[in-house]
Amino acid sequence: MPGDIPGSGHGVAAACRRRSRCGGDLVAALIVSCGLATAAEPPAATKPAGPAEVAKLDAKMKDVSESFLRDTTTLITAYENIGAYDRAKALLEALRKLNPGNEAVKNKLADLDRRQLDAEEFKVQIDPAKTWVAVGVVRKDRPVRIRVTGEYRFTISATVGPNGMPAEDAAADLVPGMALGALLGVIAPPAAGERQSGRPPKPFLVASEFERPADADGVLYLKANLPLDAKCTGRLEALVSGVTKP
Repeated sequence: MPGDIPGSGHGVAAACRRRSRCGGDLVAALIVSCGLATAAEPPAATKPAGPAEVAKLDAKMKDVSESFLRDTTTLITAYENIGAYDRAKALLEALRKLNPGNEAVKNKLADLDRRQLDAEEFKVQIDPAKTWVAVGVVRKDRPVRIRVTGEYRFTISATVGPNGMPAEDAAADLVPGMALGALLGVIAPPAAGERQSGRPPKPFLVASEFERPADADGVLYLKANLPLDAKCTGRLEALVSGVTKP
């Protein structure tokens, strides 16, 4: 590892770039099917329709809307049944844009997020004596869940002055503002030498449980908040989901 917070994917950069384009394709298809594509030229002026004609068109619109919802719901269920959660969520997101206040759609999206996290969960063994360990690739705004169990003992033999333990190097030292020994995470840029927003990535507290959307594309790293010269016995085990293995 380099002497700063990790900035490379260690073989996982390529996986980070293989992002599915299904969401954009599905949304585009929905827009076209709904007749929302912009015409090349403005339509010619027409004579205003009477109330009867408007009512007839409104009835037809209702039928089309109901048919669209039935077909879309069937497709969402089909994707869900084969575990293609990203495609199912892309359709639900399109429905939410058409009707932002639909609570059923919001609840279904939350349910699919939970099911996807459960389906993708894998174990990671963490040696607290080691520095940042690459876990896998994360995508911005996609939920990440980490559940941690286990315990360990550690001893530190160091000369400490009035300023306490050093905290300048996040790879080798303690991360300030975080509990001693707590499990930490960081999302580093996927390619060597990259920086997000011109600043080093900021570590965050994982502790025994962490669940929130990733704030950037990159590689997830984990480590215990200990100096590198700490002597440790015992291990932690993390159940990780929302992360693509390297």
